[in-house]
Amino acid sequence: MAQPRRIALYCVLNFGFWCLLALLYGIGGGQNPRILHLVLLFALCSSFVIDLDGLNGRYALLAVFLLIYFLYYGVQDLTDLGSGRPAPSSDGLFSLAEALIEVGGVLLVLAYRATLVLAYRVAPARRSAADWSPRMTLIVGTVLWLVGTEATYVWYVDVVKNTTVESIQAGLASLSQLKTSYYLFAQMLQPVGILLIAHAWRARRGAPLLILVLTMIVLQLVLGFIVDIKGLAMAGGFLVILTIVLIDGRVPKLWLLGAVLFVYVAFPVYQAYRAEIVGNRGLARTQVAANIGKTLDIALSAKDRVNSGQDRAQTFLERLSLKASIDMIVNGTAAGVPFQHGYTLTPILSTFLPRILWSDKPDIPTGRLVNKLFHLSDVEDTYISPSHLGELYWNFGWPGVIVGMSLIGAICGVIGRFNLREAPTVTRLLVFALTIQLVVHGFEGSIAASYVVWLRSLAAVGLLHWVFARRRVAPPVSSHPDATAARILRGTGFTTRPFPHLLR
Repeated sequence: MAQPRRIALYCVLNFGFWCLLALLYGIGGGQNPRILHLVLLFALCSSFVIDLDGLNGRYALLAVFLLIYFLYYGVQDLTDLGSGRPAPSSDGLFSLAEALIEVGGVLLVLAYRATLVLAYRVAPARRSAADWSPRMTLIVGTVLWLVGTEATYVWYVDVVKNTTVESIQAGLASLSQLKTSYYLFAQMLQPVGILLIAHAWRARRGAPLLILVLTMIVLQLVLGFIVDIKGLAMAGGFLVILTIVLIDGRVPKLWLLGAVLFVYVAFPVYQAYRAEIVGNRGLARTQVAANIGKTLDIALSAKDRVNSGQDRAQTFLERLSLKASIDMIVNGTAAGVPFQHGYTLTPILSTFLPRILWSDKPDIPTGRLVNKLFHLSDVEDTYISPSHLGELYWNFGWPGVIVGMSLIGAICGVIGRFNLREAPTVTRLLVFALTIQLVVHGFEGSIAASYVVWLRSLAAVGLLHWVFARRRVAPPVSSHPDATAARILRGTGFTTRPFPHLLR
């Protein structure tokens, strides 16, 4: 699509969004609507359409980041506008938190684009790349997924039986440093295994591999239910859909519909499980695993009660929204909550030093620290997500946002350089997908937790690439007898179609 047509599409999208805002405002008549913030945020987050070169191209990662950025910081104000609920933001046309969101997004986009342009000037695109064989992809993927699944189950069911500080400390004390390192590393390999299995399925297709993929997704749902981690439950389906998009360069409509139905049907059940089984009854995960059928019945019976009424659990979109965290951090630091000056980022410095070598390495529970310092809950184990943007501001103020968001954009720009449109290899899929899962989707959590796992995952991918990838060089066209014959025939004015036996 030519550039003028893309700019026209961008203008049409934004005009349509303005019409939607006007319609929602008329329906809801919301108090304190954040219309200016929504207009500016959508204008920023829809800018990827100007340069998007395919769903698996060089700007695909930026497109995913901006879509998720809008979900995190705009979707709640949009739903509040239509429902008539007053937005939980400060009064006035435009707040400081909203300025933080807009500036951070602009810096992300500018740094991504600048880094991508520079990367192609330094190292132009290569025509060939090393890749795995489909058979080895399936074997290694299955092994890694099984090992990672077993380690995840043992860790959350037998070692860390619940989320209390006492349970975590007791579980860690029961293991040696070597076993702790193994379980943490094996869990990190589980999404790698999922991606490899999904890639093998897309490479070979066939019913047996599809059955394997569906079985893997179902087991992920069960495992996520037992350990009460929704992200783990959805990881199977999310990574399979992501693999289809990145390999085929298209949106799998049927798979996407299934994901939407899961969110609509199953998410309230998971919420009921957390409220009733974990909260009210306090059952340990070992009890849940031993009586999963009964536990599911209890969660289903409590679903309507937990997800309705004045004290209902949050909806899926409400849980996605992170704007309230930005408001809280901006207002809290203005009221005297101390800046961290890099304290919550220090675990990144020890990324590649396992506890077996450094038993006292820093482990900072950023979410619990947010809860404690901002006085949000009397429950010590409560985790409040600051988002990467909020944590950057909480550490260094505006300089943290300017430098940090520019660095994040530059990192993603480097990853965008190695896209799957130019070379759909296994290694590129792993790097691209893990970046989306841990850096882009993980933008909601704490920085150290996301980037430590991401860096270690990339190191593991690099090792796997060195062991299993082999460069495949296609024979020159002129040396291929069929191609030579075809070229000679074309030169004489004949076609090869009437004489297929000549090229057999």
